[in-house]
Amino acid sequence: MQTLTKHITRPPSAQTLRKGYLIVSIDGKETPLTYDVQETHLKSFVKALQISDSFFPVGMYNFSHGLESFVQANIVKDVDDVVFLLNDILSHQIAPADCVALANAYRATEQSDLNKLLLVDEMLYTMKLSTENREGSVKTGKCMLSNLLLMIPGSLILRDFNETISTGASPGNYSVILGLGGYLLGISCSETMMIELYSFSVSFVGAAMRLVKMDHYTAINIINELHPLLVDIIKNNIHKVPDEMYSCAPLVDIMSIKHERATTRMFLS
Repeated sequence: MQTLTKHITRPPSAQTLRKGYLIVSIDGKETPLTYDVQETHLKSFVKALQISDSFFPVGMYNFSHGLESFVQANIVKDVDDVVFLLNDILSHQIAPADCVALANAYRATEQSDLNKLLLVDEMLYTMKLSTENREGSVKTGKCMLSNLLLMIPGSLILRDFNETISTGASPGNYSVILGLGGYLLGISCSETMMIELYSFSVSFVGAAMRLVKMDHYTAINIINELHPLLVDIIKNNIHKVPDEMYSCAPLVDIMSIKHERATTRMFLS
């Protein structure tokens, strides 16, 4: 099978300035193809890339999310154990708590409902049982918030939320602030949830590379095989209300509490 492409030259117009036209020949049959430059989508897309990039300063690199304690206790020994634990945390902590909080924060921002935003923030904070988990969520949240204030300086609800956090009246969890920022940056709710899940997974796997025997190729494969689970988590949690939030991973919480008392620690959690 031979495939040939050739550009069609058309007179310049408002349409042709934005669209490219191609004729693709497949087995002698010519098929016209078009592609469009959607500026609005591209602007929100680059913002999504920006806030999900490891270069963006939120501090996720400093957290193992309890993994360090599991390795020290010889519970997690290899890549298979890492994958099992990551799936467990995603399914029983991040999905029903952080993702539901994010989706509700997104909707609260859409409705300019500061009270609901604060309620969701407080509810999520109470579900993080260990001090390290609470502090980690708040530290990364405040880093995200400070960057959003630079990116969206004119947002009234963002400034009001920041003032409430500054007075100590609300904790400022990462997931809640990410949901708020996702809406203000024009990113869809599902894409914002994927940023949350992907960032957490990369942070966890990055910590695993420093704690167990694992190379970059294995790490990439782990993230790649997570994709169906991440999509399912979004589909199953995006429409839930705050009262449906929960977190249930007792051993993860116990190991996190043990990590707080460890004499030697590489990570903040």
